[in-house]
Amino acid sequence: MRALHLDFASSRKPSLLGLAMFTLGLIVLMTVWQRHTHINQQLLTLDQSILQLKERKGLKPAEPQLQAKSSADLLAKIEEAKKLASFLMIPWGDVLNALESSALDGLALLAIEPDAKKRQLKITAEAKNKDIMFSYLEKLEASGELANVYLLKHEVVEDVDQHPIRFVAVATWKDHQ
Repeated sequence: MRALHLDFASSRKPSLLGLAMFTLGLIVLMTVWQRHTHINQQLLTLDQSILQLKERKGLKPAEPQLQAKSSADLLAKIEEAKKLASFLMIPWGDVLNALESSALDGLALLAIEPDAKKRQLKITAEAKNKDIMFSYLEKLEASGELANVYLLKHEVVEDVDQHPIRFVAVATWKDHQ
């Protein structure tokens, strides 16, 4: 068997075109940086001018606390908008189809709680007996729209005559993009 000779360090000199592109990139970068610095300087000058004009007219400059409060409000609104956007991105059609196709006699769906970050759905339901409960969980898993279905907790409801089983299951919805 022949010995292998591996040369990971290339001894090639950089091409002239590569060096020219690198130099051009550096020139563009420096030009953009200078322009950015110049625009920032202009903004500072304009801010100073606005403050001087407000002082001449007798207007009070905005207080930093009010600006901080409005920034906090803005951040809170942005967070709320992100939550709403993630809630709207849930594949509701697929999730509801899976729940409908898995419906059984003797089972009542009480609540569904989506968690968009985890892509999970918490399902609260009541079943007449444990066989119906397990059949429902198996049908959810086999639906093709939900995966990793598991029973989180269950309890027998003693207050009701038929003693149904109230349970909470968790499932992850699949992305079909």
